[in-house]
Amino acid sequence: MLLKPDSRPISQAQLAAEVKSIYTGLTMIESKCIHADGAMRDGKYRISNDHWKVLNALHRTLLHEYHDFFLASQHPTASWALRRLASKYSMPARMWKHGIHSFLELLRYQLPNSLEFMMNFIYTAYQMMSLLYETVPAFKNTWIECLGNLGSYRMAIDNGNVRDHENWASVSRFWYTKAADRSPEVGRLYHHLAILARPNALQQLFLYSRSLISVQIFTTARETILTLFNPILGRSDAASSHMSQLDTIFIKASAILFTKEHLDDFKRFHDGFTELLDQHISRVTAEWREQGVWVIISLLGALFDYGNDSPLRRVFELGFHLLAQQPRDKSQADQSATFDPQQAQSDGDTVMENLNVPTTVDSESKIAFKHALKFYTTVVTSVLRRLGDENVLPFVHILLVFLLSLIQVKSLDSRIESAYIVKTILARVPLGELCSFLNTLARSNSADARYETETFVRSERKDSIPLPEDHLIRGQVWAQHYFPADLFKSGEWDDEEGKIEHASTVIMRANRVLNLGFRLAQLHKFGIQYDVRTKTFNLINHPNCG
Repeated sequence: MLLKPDSRPISQAQLAAEVKSIYTGLTMIESKCIHADGAMRDGKYRISNDHWKVLNALHRTLLHEYHDFFLASQHPTASWALRRLASKYSMPARMWKHGIHSFLELLRYQLPNSLEFMMNFIYTAYQMMSLLYETVPAFKNTWIECLGNLGSYRMAIDNGNVRDHENWASVSRFWYTKAADRSPEVGRLYHHLAILARPNALQQLFLYSRSLISVQIFTTARETILTLFNPILGRSDAASSHMSQLDTIFIKASAILFTKEHLDDFKRFHDGFTELLDQHISRVTAEWREQGVWVIISLLGALFDYGNDSPLRRVFELGFHLLAQQPRDKSQADQSATFDPQQAQSDGDTVMENLNVPTTVDSESKIAFKHALKFYTTVVTSVLRRLGDENVLPFVHILLVFLLSLIQVKSLDSRIESAYIVKTILARVPLGELCSFLNTLARSNSADARYETETFVRSERKDSIPLPEDHLIRGQVWAQHYFPADLFKSGEWDDEEGKIEHASTVIMRANRVLNLGFRLAQLHKFGIQYDVRTKTFNLINHPNCG
């Protein structure tokens, strides 16, 4: 005869009493941790090993108290009032700040004497966060980012083991990528990934740019990006062990646009990059599918003035503010489902104040914007002239998403339509090269006729998955209304697996590019038209376009 364990259900009163008891003890230990960390923060004397052991035990106890609080307050039978206590009192953030981060900073400041204790505490905290990730899913986004942070701390410890450094960098990158997949609009996550991208400078620039043009901009990236720009500005244009000559020139040009210093030198880097670009794409072939994405996002970052209060950002904020007030087509819902017009920096009228950049900003910013627009236009033109090259399709795909989004918000309000920055960007689109590129693609075997629709085109398969570059433009302020709401529900993004290109990927990408061209052609003010009979794109009033 088997005896069953006593599994009587716990009452709400008992559960509430348990949560209250845990919270009382937790706050006492939390106060001790705050006091202890603060008292040692001035670094006036070396902390003894015995004192480190006491501090380690104190913070470990606090982590266990938090764990017990989360398990009790998020118990399956807990009432809504109990469940919301963790959010009401900011418990996940407090756990990271007082239970982990403050102590890690104290340990870091005392390195190398604190090395052993710091490593042990990181492992303890990592195990606790992993446990919470599995058992308390209500705050999974927080646990994921904390795991990424802990990986970064462990990676940064110099214990002379290169393999350890690389392994923990991969761990941190894994968690941050997972976090960005779940919250693509949060610019802070791309800032973390940019730091981990060293020594790939071009990828770093892409990620910093992405951080600065996300829906939730992370302005700290404007400071950190200087750790990329400053060393390169002092370097020669020649290739180095970590960077090609082309990348060096591109990042120097971007650094000038960011700092708005040495603007007279910009032309040299602009010309140097465009002179080498075509040959570089031919040489690296398929590698430029990813590199091209990094380049176009970095160019857009320059147009958005790298996170400054740019007129272009205000255009999209007003546009999506207005669009959010309109009835939505359910098939084309917001890709991130997180944009709230109340989160905009200001309401529609205020957003549009000082929109006309030439009359409201300093002369250096005017010159920098003109240089950024010229750089963007020249690179776009060079890429579009590579007729029949499938390796530039991701670049062109993102370019056309940006243009379609700009045209769509332009049509919503006369203030946007008349804005200097909108008119200027659209006037510089190389329409002739675009038509020739689209016509060559339409005649190839890479696409089918499904692109002739004014809605988002997707695979006919039920398990349709996004294109690799779709994940790389999610959450950007200009791409909020491009993707259907269900496109990213098939599973979380695997950074390495997503880089694998299948034959179906090429076909889907070609269809997307042609679909975007078709949709732009329906907007006659854009300047191109589509002939359904001949399946060709042409300039309006210029019927022969290659």
